[in-house]
Amino acid sequence: MELGSRIAVLGRGGADATPAAKRLAEITGRPIIRIDKHFWPVDRRPQPAAHWAKVQQQLDTSQRWVLDADLGPFDADEPRLGHPEEVWVLDFSPLTCLIRALQYPEERRDLRVWLFRWRREYLNDELDRLTALAPKVRLRRFTSPAELAATFAELERAQKPAAEPA
Repeated sequence: MELGSRIAVLGRGGADATPAAKRLAEITGRPIIRIDKHFWPVDRRPQPAAHWAKVQQQLDTSQRWVLDADLGPFDADEPRLGHPEEVWVLDFSPLTCLIRALQYPEERRDLRVWLFRWRREYLNDELDRLTALAPKVRLRRFTSPAELAATFAELERAQKPAAEPA
């Protein structure tokens, strides 16, 4: 399986985009950029839009990476995803995501509200934007954790050198 050099992994709350991005970074040996680390400071208040755009531009300097991101009301239009070559969308069912999100009681209440609004209010707009950029950006949409796991297994198989014949 051929991958782009810059891959953004998107998902609503509870889709576990962070563990997915970490796993992809491990398999491919690429650095991971955790957007939330830069966006949500210790006091858990979002950064102002102008500051956030500068932070995103600074993160966009490497040629190979895996970006752990989401789409929501605080994202600036550009460079929202760091100009990826490939975008992985974890578009799991709201019920799957809610069950996972409930495992994190420290999360703010608005996360659970956003979880249900994500596809309609944020994802569809972003997919339209990405589709307009095609074929520059390859889009991979995963509708279940099993589908994502199968892709990781395929990538791991491709990374292993072929065994030499005896």
